[in-house]
Amino acid sequence: MEILVTFGAKISECMIEPVARQLGYFFYYKSNVEKLRTQVQNLEDAKDRLQHSIDEATRNGDEIEAGVLNWMSRVDGILEQIHKFLGDHDDQANTRCGQFPDLSSRNRLSKKAKKLALEIGSKIQTAGGFHKVSYLPVLQSTFDVNGYVAFQSRMSTFSRIMEALRNPSFDMIGVYGMGGVGKTILCKEVAKKAKEQMLFSKAIMVTISQNPKLENIQQEIAERLGLRLKEKCIPVRADRLRHRLRQEKKILVILDDIWEKLELHDIGISFGDDSKGCKILLTSRSQDVLYNDMGAEKNFFVGLLPMREATNLFNTIVGHTIKNLSFQTLATEIIKECACLPIAIAIVANALRNKSYPVWNNALQELRMASPTNIKGMHEKVYSSIKLSYNCLRSEEARSLLLLCGLFHEDANIDGEHLLRLGMGWGLFQRIQKLEGARNKLLTLIEDLKSCCLLLDGDYNGCVKMHDIVRDVVISIASKDRHMYNLRSIAKMDECFNGRKLKDAIAVSLSELDQDCQLPERLEFPKVQLFCMRYKSLCIQNIFRHWMYPYFPYGQNLEIPHHFFEEMKELRVLELNSICLKPLASCFGVFQNLQTLCLWYCDMGDIAIIGELENLKILDLSGSSIEELPKQIGKLTRLQLLGLKHCSNLKPIQPSTISNLINLQELDMEESFRDWDVEGDGGERSNASLIELKSLHKLTTLHIQIPDASILPKEIFSEKLERYNIVIGDVRVRYVDFGISRKLNLKLNKSDVFNGNGLQMLLKKSEVLYLNGLEGLNNVVQELDVEGFPQLKHLHFQNNFGIQYIINSMEEIHTCCAFVSLELLQLQNLMHLEKIYHGKLAENSFGRLKDIKVGKCDKLKNLFSLSIAKGLLQLKKIEVTSCRMMEEIIIYERENGSQNIGDEAVQKIQFPQLCTLKLCFLPKLLDFYSQVETNCTSQGEGRQLIADSAKSLFNEKVVSPNLRNLTLKGIDSLNEIWHGQSEGIRGDEEATCMFSGLRGLALLQLPNLLHIWDENCQTDIAFLDLMGLSVVKCDRLKNLAPSWISFQNLIILHVSSCYGMVNLLTSSIAKKSLVQLRGMSISGCKNVTEIIKNEGSETGGEIVFNRLQVLECCHLPSLTSFYSGNFMMGFPKPKYVGISHCPEMSSFSRGVVKTPQLEKLTLIDEEWDDERICSLDDGMEWPEGGYKEQYFAELDFSEQEIDELMISDDEMYSKKSKIELIEGDINATIRQLWEKDQYGPALQQLFSQ
Repeated sequence: MEILVTFGAKISECMIEPVARQLGYFFYYKSNVEKLRTQVQNLEDAKDRLQHSIDEATRNGDEIEAGVLNWMSRVDGILEQIHKFLGDHDDQANTRCGQFPDLSSRNRLSKKAKKLALEIGSKIQTAGGFHKVSYLPVLQSTFDVNGYVAFQSRMSTFSRIMEALRNPSFDMIGVYGMGGVGKTILCKEVAKKAKEQMLFSKAIMVTISQNPKLENIQQEIAERLGLRLKEKCIPVRADRLRHRLRQEKKILVILDDIWEKLELHDIGISFGDDSKGCKILLTSRSQDVLYNDMGAEKNFFVGLLPMREATNLFNTIVGHTIKNLSFQTLATEIIKECACLPIAIAIVANALRNKSYPVWNNALQELRMASPTNIKGMHEKVYSSIKLSYNCLRSEEARSLLLLCGLFHEDANIDGEHLLRLGMGWGLFQRIQKLEGARNKLLTLIEDLKSCCLLLDGDYNGCVKMHDIVRDVVISIASKDRHMYNLRSIAKMDECFNGRKLKDAIAVSLSELDQDCQLPERLEFPKVQLFCMRYKSLCIQNIFRHWMYPYFPYGQNLEIPHHFFEEMKELRVLELNSICLKPLASCFGVFQNLQTLCLWYCDMGDIAIIGELENLKILDLSGSSIEELPKQIGKLTRLQLLGLKHCSNLKPIQPSTISNLINLQELDMEESFRDWDVEGDGGERSNASLIELKSLHKLTTLHIQIPDASILPKEIFSEKLERYNIVIGDVRVRYVDFGISRKLNLKLNKSDVFNGNGLQMLLKKSEVLYLNGLEGLNNVVQELDVEGFPQLKHLHFQNNFGIQYIINSMEEIHTCCAFVSLELLQLQNLMHLEKIYHGKLAENSFGRLKDIKVGKCDKLKNLFSLSIAKGLLQLKKIEVTSCRMMEEIIIYERENGSQNIGDEAVQKIQFPQLCTLKLCFLPKLLDFYSQVETNCTSQGEGRQLIADSAKSLFNEKVVSPNLRNLTLKGIDSLNEIWHGQSEGIRGDEEATCMFSGLRGLALLQLPNLLHIWDENCQTDIAFLDLMGLSVVKCDRLKNLAPSWISFQNLIILHVSSCYGMVNLLTSSIAKKSLVQLRGMSISGCKNVTEIIKNEGSETGGEIVFNRLQVLECCHLPSLTSFYSGNFMMGFPKPKYVGISHCPEMSSFSRGVVKTPQLEKLTLIDEEWDDERICSLDDGMEWPEGGYKEQYFAELDFSEQEIDELMISDDEMYSKKSKIELIEGDINATIRQLWEKDQYGPALQQLFSQ
């Protein structure tokens, strides 16, 4: 009986349960399908939420996490599959067999629905696990060395500084010399070269100056490191900065222009005792400061130029004039008066360029008479040379502007818009009434001063800076000749008052006030016309660069006494920065001559009293805490500029206040007021209305945010607008190119553009255009601007699901001309876009394009035709991602009889400036450049290939000599990267191959790639410039390169999950190249038997990896040895060798292996994550001129850093152990471990399958 029961149970298990399960699929068919529909909706909702986060992050300049992008791509594929399934299921499931449903179809569909629902549930769960979708990229320091001259006399000093940086015995190095000798630019060149040579992964330069502010130094270093310092307490900020710096492996911190002892610990500059790869480079005018105060271990003197080099520098700048013999004697005397100082020579030579003999003679006399007065550290010849250049300026306006720049703090980035506000109020631009005219005049004067080397380019577009030597002289001239004073503190002001120096002052700047300073009750400046007072803030440096300082606290504790300004009745310009003005002093009413009032980041309440300043022309309250703009402001009928930028608390603007400002020319409300009342909606208005703008007939500049296009009045935007930044809709874009003056950001429907509000007119004039949505739009050019946007520089178009063409000229009689000025084109999430243009275009269309980025345009098959691509001579970057139907990037379309197919000139294409090419997740991509006939008569001939079959992505018809970075990812059809190009690499000869200049190559998820370079090339040896090579999941690759390839510049080599690979490189390649290799990582290649292939006929010789420091072999189940040949192997500098899950590895090499610096072998027990490997960074972007700190760049590790090397943030490597080398022999160590298995659980996991 028991046997029967058991037998019956087995029958039930084997027969009844499967039958019941199949019947369950039938009976729960509708339920399973409905659950699938619900899950699809949930998945689409999750996808939309994630897309919103991605869009917001992209607008803010963030980089999107690779895992998020991969998830979005996979979900798109799943949704496409499910929508097709749901669209077909009704017909299939309802098929009748007589009067009964088709059980087979229902079972199959129900089963698939349930399976898909479970898969969707997994994806939704994954989406919920994304705690963040993006990250803020760290801004890399760039060292602008324009104007640097490699003087022969300083080459030795330069080389010795570089050698000291390489020397682990020196942590702090100093460079000293007199002011103007060229210390700063020399150190910039040192930093540039050190980064190119991979000595440091990062280099940061901070100017300390004569009066250092610890908060600003901390802030600048933190920003360069991507660190946000939210703490206010200096010691706490120092601890935070110190912790961050100690995370850096190799960093160079340059502290420029140190005048006295600086406590680095108080700032937070400390690396720890074991951080030998981190260095500090100091510059000073005093050797004593460097040696005694700072303790620099090695100091280098930078002296005057020899007469020969000084003469060459002078002659180069003055040009052809020096060829006249009569000038040459004068030139010699002038150079002597400049004391052979580079800055003095440059300034004087620029002042004398193209000048006559009497001017040169007079210059010599002035140089001999000038005096440096009592400027600390100033060489008399430097003073005289700068004073001469000042006197030689062609206009009084230029001299006044230079003196105005001297009122800013040291090392300031002086914004042109800041100078415009001060200059207009001060009367600098005589007889110019319009702001735009004054702006043009200002830019002209700035260019004149820059050409004389009296001003320098600033760190940001639109900014200028002053060399500290020039600034010292300018401040001296201003105080002595013009009674203009730059005072650093209240104490300095009191000192001047006691000496009665300020009685006749016409301009005073207090630019570095402390929070706890005590302001006097009253200032007695009876003649002052310009007064600036700025709190010494740790955050604010420039109101016009607000995006850099988003967490600024208003006002702090610095308050203005009630009678502070009473004696300044002649005041024309008043600037207060970060001051508490609650309540606003009643003495403001005495400023009847005031022309410019700037109250930036001030804490304010009621500002009605400002309405009494009847002569006011410029009122800028940007960044202030005002909550209301009162109606009294409407009394300022002479006002030309009103600035309310970043006034985030501003809610009500009293009705008619704006419309009463009848002379207003510029209105800036960027990221400020949005609560516009709607005109004509009944009832009394409580807020400003957009209709008020129509009363401003002189308005030429408008920065404004409008929440919805539906509230736009008719003809609201005038043709007089020349500068604008208008945002319409619920969008926010942080745009930081301050050289652009006309920007539109639109999230609306197409119909909103054509309702007579003036938007269509602004579209034609815009330089930057963001289009978000615009449903109903079918053709950007023909529907928005038939003239083809001739002034547009940047076009961003995203999130439109109907548009087919950006340009459609098929119905046009004449050839269409479009986007002739466009430099950047970004198309994102245009799901039905079929072509960028359809029809004929003029040859100069897209002719200035430098950067194109296309993503998630699923119906787009190509970017450009050959006729347009031939004109893309300035194109520098192409990035195409997640476009499912993309078949080629460039297409050659031939119409009937129009071109000869054999014409070489027609077929060849050149991209002379292309530097970066990135093609990712393009499953149907066949060619980069295909040749296709467009006159095929049958559907089957729709894509007739005229050239070679599409097994190769590139061929010899594509020429791009400056290509530096190539990333290919997720291109399933790719068999070969380039065809017939290997012959173009010829030893030491000039390379003709398109790819001979590549620096970075990343090949990821290319399952059908057969080889990277031609196997059977006739070239004996080819030298590649490749610096970084990453190959992941290329399963059909057998090895990396044939024996004729030489990787003499390769720094990083990363290979992972290539299941068909049996070895990486031949021994001949390893022997003759790889001299620069620093890091090698091989993982997850299950068929690799050895890394370096034994070619069998090897006798004698050696393979030496001179610079290899990191070697890792993980999850290589077939690996028997690193190299099985007879060559001796040398690793002079390895500091880390990691091995994981290599059970067949019985030795490192058959021959002798020398590893003099390696003491331990690291064994890692890791969880293999194939998906994580595939979501690694898509590649390395290397600059055209040299190396870039990235990836394995920081490779000179200390012992402590080696311990932490393979521990990532997500603790991927959870366990590891270190094994002491047996008698220093890695070969013997691995052999003994394999034979005896004596190291416990960690070793068992290492050598088990």
